Amino acid sequence: MTLIKYGYELDTAFIDWLFLIRLHSLKPTVLSLYINHRRVGFIMILVGIDVASTKHDIIITNHLGEVFNTHFTIENSRAGYKKLLNEISLAKEFFKDSNVRIGLESTGHYSRNILHFLILERYDVMFINPLLTNMDRKASSVRKTKTDVIDAKAICMFLIRNQNDFKPYTLSSYHIDELKILVRQRKSLKIQLNKTSNQLKAYIDQAFPEYHKVFKNTLSNASLTLLESYASLSELKRVRTNTLSELLKKSSKGRHSLTKAELIKSLVKDSIGIDSESLSLSIKQSVQTIRSIELQVDQINDLLEHHITESKTTLLTIPGIGVQTGAIILAEIGDINRFKTDDALLAFAGLDPFVYQSGKYEGNFKISKRGSSILRWAIFQAAKITVMHDPVFNAYYLKKKSQGKHYLTIIGHVTKKLLRVIRSILKNNSIYTVSH
Repeated sequence: MTLIKYGYELDTAFIDWLFLIRLHSLKPTVLSLYINHRRVGFIMILVGIDVASTKHDIIITNHLGEVFNTHFTIENSRAGYKKLLNEISLAKEFFKDSNVRIGLESTGHYSRNILHFLILERYDVMFINPLLTNMDRKASSVRKTKTDVIDAKAICMFLIRNQNDFKPYTLSSYHIDELKILVRQRKSLKIQLNKTSNQLKAYIDQAFPEYHKVFKNTLSNASLTLLESYASLSELKRVRTNTLSELLKKSSKGRHSLTKAELIKSLVKDSIGIDSESLSLSIKQSVQTIRSIELQVDQINDLLEHHITESKTTLLTIPGIGVQTGAIILAEIGDINRFKTDDALLAFAGLDPFVYQSGKYEGNFKISKRGSSILRWAIFQAAKITVMHDPVFNAYYLKKKSQGKHYLTIIGHVTKKLLRVIRSILKNNSIYTVSH
């Protein structure tokens, strides 16, 4: 039995009747495309999704760029996601093919929910840098316009042009994204901790200026425990020496006791501090804030270790790179295949050379510092440890030192060498070994 539709004969042996009903609602160009590709025997379904905060615009095409039906919009909700799955199912049924590739622009956190949903539905999804789709976006319209429909079509065009370079989002990508969130949050907490710590020191300078003679490290557990209970001169005067000694002994695990307590009582007598209730309250609240932030940082560190372990990275085989620096490096670099050369990665980290030149004057070469500051910091910290524990890097360090270079200058050279090693390790998923 055959069905005539827009002048085409369709063999109904491979089409169910429910699908025949759907065929009548399709455009002639789409139906023509279907018939031609049935003859060729090859179909690839491409889905371009332009992500926004409350809704997503979507276009479904085949690998030749022919649009299936028309573009549609879904809400950023489970009902909207189910509508998307239904439309994909219609396209799969129409083309009699299940090979689906989905493209999303990496537009921050708005794309994470729909990405997570599609991954759970076992679809291959590729994150695309918006800069890479810009050429396709311009080709979609001769006018200088930018619409959500054009953006969705540009994503499909990008997938068509880069069929052989399709890199789906993987489990490793998921763990790197998780690391990225945690690293950002940890950095934010560290900034808060530094700010609160400086404020605490300012309060102590007014309430008990001699306190630094008791504790060089104001943020030690013994110091914070003392300040939580006794933050003013009057409170310290009232507390008994034995009580103070026991508190210090317990909080310092035996390192401080009676001698330290007697020193505090002695300094309090002649202190020039301001005995203020407001300062006392501010000190205690600052300590509580510091304790809370430190607890949150510890929780993040535990989760960082989990995700960096699950990512199966070999980055930690490099001496000097631990869980925290490794997490920062992985999170900031992301997909190592984005960087085609060592110089590209150096530039991203802001470690590429920069020289100021004007007329006949040419200054000294310095690093540009235009890239990721947190990545640059992590590489710098790792480099300082690597030169102490790896014979190759240590020999390089000693060579530069023998040339009379300053310590920080040498470490600057080491960071570039280390970053090249990191790119090689990540690109080849290899284990770092020392070559003799």
